[in-house]
Amino acid sequence: MEIVEDVVIVGAGIAGLTTSLGLHRLGIRSLVLESSDKLRITGFAFTTWSNAWKALDAIGIGESLRCQHHLITRQFNYPDPSLKISLFFFF
Repeated sequence: MEIVEDVVIVGAGIAGLTTSLGLHRLGIRSLVLESSDKLRITGFAFTTWSNAWKALDAIGIGESLRCQHHLITRQFNYPDPSLKISLFFFF
């Protein structure tokens, strides 16, 4: 039996999996492709604005993320020409 998907999503990162979840809740079948053969468990930073929170609320995961995140009230960026990165301090 051939399985037919409505949408193919390339990449099983946060955007790919969130898109797949949203489509599933709309009754749209999707296939998520990922090139990595291992689950990578690494740290990450997740920054979003109000419109993205509305989208996360629409798929039912906004409140769960709010309970786990740190609210950033101020950000200071200190670029150092001798470094290849900028230093960020969050308060």
